[in-house]
Amino acid sequence: MLIKEIVEATGGTLLSGNMNDDVRGFTQDTRQIHQGDMYIPLVGEKNDGHQFIKQAFEAGASAVITAHPIEDDTHNVILVKDTLQALTEMAAYLREHRDVKVVGITGSVGKTSTKDMIYAVVSTQYKTLKTLGNYNNHIGLPLTILRHQNEDVMVLEMGMNHLGEIHHLTHIAKPDIACITNVGTAHIGELGSRENILKAKMEIVDGISKDGTLIINDNNDLLHTVACDYCDVVRVGYNDDCQLKAHHLQLLLEESYFDLDYQGKTYHVHVPVSGEHFVVNALIAIAVGLSLDIPIERCIAGIDRFELTKNRMDIIELIQGMKVIDGTYNANLDSMKSSLDVLAQYPERKIAVLADMLELGEYEQAFHEEVGDYVAQKHIDVLLTVGQASRHIMLKAKEKGIEAYHFENNQQLKQKLEQMIQKNDVILVKGSHGMHLHEIVEYLKEIYKK
Repeated sequence: MLIKEIVEATGGTLLSGNMNDDVRGFTQDTRQIHQGDMYIPLVGEKNDGHQFIKQAFEAGASAVITAHPIEDDTHNVILVKDTLQALTEMAAYLREHRDVKVVGITGSVGKTSTKDMIYAVVSTQYKTLKTLGNYNNHIGLPLTILRHQNEDVMVLEMGMNHLGEIHHLTHIAKPDIACITNVGTAHIGELGSRENILKAKMEIVDGISKDGTLIINDNNDLLHTVACDYCDVVRVGYNDDCQLKAHHLQLLLEESYFDLDYQGKTYHVHVPVSGEHFVVNALIAIAVGLSLDIPIERCIAGIDRFELTKNRMDIIELIQGMKVIDGTYNANLDSMKSSLDVLAQYPERKIAVLADMLELGEYEQAFHEEVGDYVAQKHIDVLLTVGQASRHIMLKAKEKGIEAYHFENNQQLKQKLEQMIQKNDVILVKGSHGMHLHEIVEYLKEIYKK
């Protein structure tokens, strides 16, 4: 992106530098700076990035936007009113002035795995950029867009905690294709009801481009009712009125198969991970590929080579036939149940290590009890819970006859695991990111490394 484009996008003033210089990278983190990058000093609750401008230049930054005038005549320095607003404006400008298709994804669960599947499909035919990690908010999404070089397609994840957040993100990204994976219970403590969550997710179409496409999971009870007056709606799922319909599912231990009906023909699809939710994600990804004129055979080949982002249900092989299913990135009611579905398929002894689901507000006890009930329905052999709210999981499961234990902290949990773990055990580790269950996975990998 040229300095003159950045000045035009932000309405800023070039204090020093050359309007024709080209900035190839953008970051708000001085630890991630590469030679020639622009440093974007953001102001947080605890730190003001402006105090690290000198450090950024020493690390190789060639340019900076700043809300405070600085004395420097050797770098490109652009004065703006607000650096966060400038970040948004630069991303919106780049999206508007580059010939690139944008796919936006939101949903209560499944955003990241669907993004990875879409990337696997789209990259069979086009140069493709995707959101890395959890860069899906008001800072991460603009930074992702600013990574664009010469890609044909950008696959952008959009997250939210409140109404209005996706409205903001979609007006930056202006997606040509918008995908909603589902409407569940994530953030229900903030939003109050699933109907409000639907409202928040549907904000993704507020910024959709003219003649855009909305792809939805028709299996979801709330999404099944959705319509859009100004975009095409493509429905995927198990219902007869879906444009892409899956049937004859085979959910194996570490992979899945299904038949796909599309335009009067049936195709066989292989998904290299286990879980029914991944079948729906694959349908969404194939629908995106078809919307971008990728032949269906190529879309299916893309699904076959898809790789899951780490900590999203990775299956880790340990010694003596033991396995860990790593679901430690995050958790809500829907993803807890999906993870237990995967664990339940194993014939070996099944241990579920579950921690609190956060941000549930008044629904906290009821949803944790529902997970405990589901543990019993799925005949999990042993349940270990850690935290505070997860005590409700343990109590409900115990009431239903499951061998269950509760711990106040991860250290106590580790000790119990070490005492009880046996040859061939399959251990699911799942909880909200803030519960730090990755410590348990790392501990198991360290002790029982293959």
